[in-house]
Amino acid sequence: MLVSIVIPSFQQAFLLERALKSIESQLFTDYEILVMDGGSKDDTATVVARFSHLPLSFYSEKDAGIYDAMNKGVKQSKGDYIYFMGCDDRLASPDTLQKVFSVKNITDNHVIYGNVLFPESGQVYYGEFTYYKLYIYNISHQAIFTRREVFDKLGLFNLRYKAFADYEFNMRWFDAPDIKRKYVPITVAIYETTGFSSQYHDIDFAADQWQLKKKYFPKIVRYLAVRQDKFAYKAIAKLLTDKRIVALNFMRDWLE
Repeated sequence: MLVSIVIPSFQQAFLLERALKSIESQLFTDYEILVMDGGSKDDTATVVARFSHLPLSFYSEKDAGIYDAMNKGVKQSKGDYIYFMGCDDRLASPDTLQKVFSVKNITDNHVIYGNVLFPESGQVYYGEFTYYKLYIYNISHQAIFTRREVFDKLGLFNLRYKAFADYEFNMRWFDAPDIKRKYVPITVAIYETTGFSSQYHDIDFAADQWQLKKKYFPKIVRYLAVRQDKFAYKAIAKLLTDKRIVALNFMRDWLE
């Protein structure tokens, strides 16, 4: 079982070395690294050369942004699972990959996700997701391992969205009935909030957000989320659980 670690990069040699060192230190070694560079003119190639002892492939050519680089990484990768991290991110500890893939029957799932740590605040983000939670927050791609066939079934990242294509992709797989997902309570990565998606205002995603959420989220979830009514949300979920209303069990999946 091989994990492909895809790192999009552009002019970030000073950060890339730290990210690569966090992979180098992993106890789990069934991985390949793909650095998908956008044609950097800094010392990126020199940094990559220092890690030639690792199963690392370096591609450097002009691209259309982070998600184009990530899509190229998917196409070039050979792994069963694909994982994306930025140059400014790093795996949380040397046993991170080992812990994730040691979970019993973990590879029965199409998507595996855990948490990320914000180093500035010490916050661990953000636990297991429901439809309601995903409506309001995104799952960090630095916390997600995605089986190759998910991309085969659902397509690649939508390049229309410059900063939130991963959010749109997360909506796709979360709502896909044949995609099996699993949350593991493991901190996967240290996620720097100074990255591109944290700084860039994605105008196109903002314009399309309502239609996307209308497409991927059930009406009851949209209604409660817009009202920010967590109490009603939990009450309905509890009612459907406690009363075991078989005819409405399908709603339970929406709520939970």
